[in-house]
Amino acid sequence: MPRFPLLLGCLLLVGCGDSASTTPAPPPASATGAVAPDAAPRTGPGSTDVAGLKAALDAGDAVVIDVRNPDEFAAGHVPGARLVPLGELSGRLAELDDLKSRPVHVICASGGRSARATSVLAQAGFANPINVTGGTRAWIAAGHPVE
Repeated sequence: MPRFPLLLGCLLLVGCGDSASTTPAPPPASATGAVAPDAAPRTGPGSTDVAGLKAALDAGDAVVIDVRNPDEFAAGHVPGARLVPLGELSGRLAELDDLKSRPVHVICASGGRSARATSVLAQAGFANPINVTGGTRAWIAAGHPVE
């Protein structure tokens, strides 16, 4: 029988008046309890795919935070995305304070780091952090523009 690693931590639900406002479950952990940088992305409440992000951008209602490393960001990113690497996110929350009440789309390469980042944002009081599943790889594969 397979053994499943014990996930430590808690799931924080943030109510904002709609079903998409809950925080996604944490990404899968390895046998040691560490989360892989780009573990399989979670779907469900608090997440969207690249088509959902594109629709939000087209509607002019999307804030995008890219949590990849600077070299990954420089190689191509969603137009208008703001770079805040995952390793710096906790220390830079104050500069994002004006976004707390807005939907914030969080993207990385494939969805693992952004899932972790949405949890950090939710715990910091952000009303609607949204993990973009598939990440920048899926964005590019769908033929969407990059800067």
